[in-house]
Amino acid sequence: MSGEARPALTLAQQADFVDGLLLHCTALGGVIAGETHLTITASEAEDLLLLGARLRRMAPHETAIKRLVIGRN
Repeated sequence: MSGEARPALTLAQQADFVDGLLLHCTALGGVIAGETHLTITASEAEDLLLLGARLRRMAPHETAIKRLVIGRN
């Protein structure tokens, strides 16, 4: 990772980031490609590493997060 500290992406920014990657994986008409080769920057790779780490930290709390988001007890 780079030596510069950057603020963590917000959840909305992370969603936009993933959506942006997926745009490169779709053919005309929005069909998901069978295989895609992506070129990503070092910054984007760092964002993916941080996203993976955040998801792993959240994983043990998935049930509680779902209850909170869905609004069920």
